[in-house]
Order: sequence, then C-alpha cells, then structure tokens
Amino acid sequence: MPGPWAGIRPWPSGLAEQVGRKPTSLSRAQVLAVARTGAATASWTETLVASYVWGQGDIGYGAHRLDAPAPVEAALAQAVALLAANGPGELPQAERRDRRPWTGVLTKFLYFAGGAVADAPGPRPLILDRRIARVLRAYTTRLGGGNPA
Repeated sequence: MPGPWAGIRPWPSGLAEQVGRKPTSLSRAQVLAVARTGAATASWTETLVASYVWGQGDIGYGAHRLDAPAPVEAALAQAVALLAANGPGELPQAERRDRRPWTGVLTKFLYFAGGAVADAPGPRPLILDRRIARVLRAYTTRLGGGNPA
C-alpha cells in the first residue's frame, strides 16, 4: 500500500495490485469495480476507502483523514439505501441531518455507489467537493452579481 495510505483498513481487495503504487494511478473504472463488489456483497466500507484514496490522490493526508467511527458501515448502507429508493435528491438533506467529520468524502463515495446500484431512480449522484463548490460559487457570483449565501 502507498505510504500515506498504509493505515487505511480495510484496503479494498479489488485494488491489491495498487500496493506500492501512487494513489493517483487509481482510475474511475477501478473504483467503480470496487463499488460493484460492494453492491454485490452489501458491504460498502471498501468503496468508501477506494473513493477516498481516488479523490485525495497523492496529497499525502493519508489514513488519518478517514478516521471514521465504528458504525460507518451502517451509515454507508443507509446512504446507499436512500440512493437506491429515492435517487440522489434526498441525500444532501440526509447528510446535513447526520453530519459527521468524515462526510466530506461522502459525495465521492455516492458517485461511485450510484454507478454500482442497479435501477436507482434519477441521475447518478455528482461529486461536490471543495473545488467544485468554489467554481460554482465563482460562476454564480459572476452571473448573479452578488455573493451567494
């Protein structure tokens, strides 16, 4: 496993070949394959790990940023169940109701889980991280002429 990611458990079994390689060499297809395994086994923790490593790349924050509480699997399963039943529209409200320090990575997780959940209604969830939020804020400020709240 790459150095900064050495503390992450469980390392996704579908990414065993990534041991010792830079995290940025993870492709969307590789993470989606991990998500498909998660959907088949109803176990989502490895998908969270893979989406987190993919999203962080080789920034080097590593495992300590994904210090999730023990019941993370239940929270992930609940988020995927909401996605499967209602599509991505209800997910932001659910995240706000259940705010945890690690939920900033949740949109990346949901993006990949949404690609693996068969017949989820609506469009696939989008990734809304700090970079995307900053770009959207800049565009809306330019278009609207003011500072969005």
